[in-house]
Amino acid sequence: MSSRKTSIAKKSSKHESDIVLTQQPNNNVSVIITTLVLVLYHLLVLGYIVTLEGQKCNCISDWRHDFIKYYSASMILYGLVILLLTGTSYRNSMLVMGLHNILLLLSLVNVWCLYTYVGDLDKTRCQCAIEKQKNIHYFLYIWRYVLVGAIILSLVMIIASTLASK
Repeated sequence: MSSRKTSIAKKSSKHESDIVLTQQPNNNVSVIITTLVLVLYHLLVLGYIVTLEGQKCNCISDWRHDFIKYYSASMILYGLVILLLTGTSYRNSMLVMGLHNILLLLSLVNVWCLYTYVGDLDKTRCQCAIEKQKNIHYFLYIWRYVLVGAIILSLVMIIASTLASK
């Protein structure tokens, strides 16, 4: 009987390892898809911002413009690095965890910059943004509300779960 229990245990552990092995590629696929969406989004934003730098365009060009531009370019580069490192154990590094925390703070600044900058472009009726890039401007105008709503919802959920755990 003990040999039979051993073979069942071996089969059971084999199936568990199969489950772990099948979950790993799915995780990589979700990382790849999320990263590609991140890169495409920031390419869209970067293209929008760079178009506003034309000589014929007299739109607002302050530090928010530069921040959004450099942040988007950095996130494109970051996304490409993540795609190259997918499947490796880079996520467990303390350096990477610190980088993620810094990027979280910068992303909050970026959301604020995008929210106020796109709103100001709309208020001032910037022709380069509203006329030449009508669809992208409209998307970003709506998207800024989605981002702020998601941040507020996240904060409410964090506060509610903290209060519920006490």
